[in-house]
Amino acid sequence: MVKSDRQATLIFDENSNSYNIDSDSRNSNWLAELRQRKTKESRMGRSKLTVDTGAINDAITDFLIKVVREPLIHFSEADLQQLLVEELRKIDTLSANYPTKVRRGQNSKSVYQTSLIHREYGGGQGSRIDVVIFDQHDVNEIDDINLTKGKKYLKPLFAFELGTEKTSDTKGHFDNDIKKLGKSKETGYLIHIYRDKTKAKSGSQSRKKTEENIKSGFKEVFAQYRADPKIKILAVLLRIYRHQTRILGKCEICCSGKWKKININNEDKLREEILEQLR
Repeated sequence: MVKSDRQATLIFDENSNSYNIDSDSRNSNWLAELRQRKTKESRMGRSKLTVDTGAINDAITDFLIKVVREPLIHFSEADLQQLLVEELRKIDTLSANYPTKVRRGQNSKSVYQTSLIHREYGGGQGSRIDVVIFDQHDVNEIDDINLTKGKKYLKPLFAFELGTEKTSDTKGHFDNDIKKLGKSKETGYLIHIYRDKTKAKSGSQSRKKTEENIKSGFKEVFAQYRADPKIKILAVLLRIYRHQTRILGKCEICCSGKWKKININNEDKLREEILEQLR
């Protein structure tokens, strides 16, 4: 995975049929390599940009580890979207902008560029997809300022839906997300993080009631689902605090229909379990 500390722009030169780097980014060696690769792909007439799935899985894993170990870094689903996109943008092909067909003005030879990654993109019939990653060649065909082609939304290469404990109807939310993720060309990712914020002690009636509600309203929804192979599901249960000195099972991950307790202090094991669900 290649990282960058700045937003970069690749500009397509139709005369030379090649990509050039904007003046603010010329000192980045990895961008020079990216330009060479994109120019080669364009001249070869490749139909699709290959975004490294391994790099995407690593970004998702890094994102989840941060949330699991510091669950207060997010307040809402919007925070989770931002945290995920921050990790995804560290992937070289997702750090650059690419040309569309939208002209900057009448008779202008210059076109606007956009990123391959967007949040809350249109999914049709009034729906929105939390995070999408486009095929670069689809971006090159965008002809409207609303990032559509012929007034139709692009079909994402990868799509992401996220959820939290604030979701009122987990099953309904789940079914709707699965439907949207099925529209992706390659892979859809459903990531749901449930934070148990109740403070009742283990063994108390209040704790037993809470565990029953979590089981029926969250854990069973994910345990019973047999996923489409193109949709990857990551369901995580986090128990944040109780009125006691020690909490067992602070983190559980749904693994092939079964919930497994993971030691949050063992980052290697945590990473291993997350990646296993993404394979």
